[in-house]
Amino acid sequence: MTRGSAADAGVDAGSSAGADAAATALLLAQERLRLLARLNHDLRTPLAQIAARAHGDGLDDIAHLARRQLAWLGDLHACARYEVAAPDLAPAPTYLHALLQAHGVRYQPQSLPGLAMLDARLLAQVLERMAGHSGAPLVLDVAAAADGMLALAFHTGDDNGDASDNDNGSSNGSGNWSRSNVGTGIGAGAGMGVAWTDVRATLERDDLAPGLVLAAHLVCAMGGRLQQAGTALRFTLTAAPADEDQAIPPNPFTARDALPTPFGDGLTVLVLEPHDAMRDYLTEVFDSAGFTLCYDVQELDGIPPALVVCADADAEAEAEADDNANANTGTAAAAAAAAPAAAADGAHGYRYQTAPRLLHALRPPARPEDFEVVLFKPAPAQQLLAAARRLLGK
Repeated sequence: MTRGSAADAGVDAGSSAGADAAATALLLAQERLRLLARLNHDLRTPLAQIAARAHGDGLDDIAHLARRQLAWLGDLHACARYEVAAPDLAPAPTYLHALLQAHGVRYQPQSLPGLAMLDARLLAQVLERMAGHSGAPLVLDVAAAADGMLALAFHTGDDNGDASDNDNGSSNGSGNWSRSNVGTGIGAGAGMGVAWTDVRATLERDDLAPGLVLAAHLVCAMGGRLQQAGTALRFTLTAAPADEDQAIPPNPFTARDALPTPFGDGLTVLVLEPHDAMRDYLTEVFDSAGFTLCYDVQELDGIPPALVVCADADAEAEAEADDNANANTGTAAAAAAAAPAAAADGAHGYRYQTAPRLLHALRPPARPEDFEVVLFKPAPAQQLLAAARRLLGK
């Protein structure tokens, strides 16, 4: 046998061994999935009954433990599924500020656009598992990546130091990012010199932490790599900015939600929302509480609204500027003839401007103090109605 033939035979043998090992690993993962699926089915019903019924003196802690065990079991089953087949990815225009606030993520609001193309469901699961595993606050640094993309660097801190000084492509919220550095973990360490390592997305590990393993699977599906240094965690994703015209808000109420007790009878809410889907969302929320909805100042017909819901901090200023421009056009005689109507419109506008205002915004306003309440789109129905109750003194 020639030297070349021997080398080729060695390559073939290595390839065959690698394929056999992969096939064996897949068979083991499939068997583990079948076992955990049966375990999940057998244990979920009694745990759910305990969580639902254990209330009262000395039982609330038991219900809490049952719910934690249900979550642990669900994560374990999901990890087994994703070892066999990767999770499905469904990126869509995602409202970033509302998502981050819902999970307590710290970030510089002015550095973040309103929307980006992400799988919000998977990202929410990752943030929840990261916070639960590390017990530390989550932080987001935002920077520009290549081709107009955004680089979103999520990280936590630990008791030994802040993991924000990582070299995982981070520039601490400013500067430019190289695509080759995103999610690669090229840093030497964090905190007290603990090296960053990739979190292994497998249940074959010494410490069984299904929440962390699940997060690693989901980050990988979104194109990143979850890394760990001590208790600190980090990962980076790239995403394209998105336009609100393409965004679809969630259903404000689910089948399990009880509709609110009406408290808006006889009251009008002026909704200044230019996007049809979000306007429909707000309509369903406030209509459920018995409010009358109006979508244009002129439709008020002199009746002051009880509440104004704005989507744009500059909407009122623009409307006022248009009114002033209309009043300043035409001849002096026409202006004199229109003076009584302008005075009436001014009175209507004054009453409209004195109504309490709730800003339901895509991004934080430059002057939040101009609004009684600032919420980010799409604010949950319960949050919107609670703000309306407070503003109306209900």
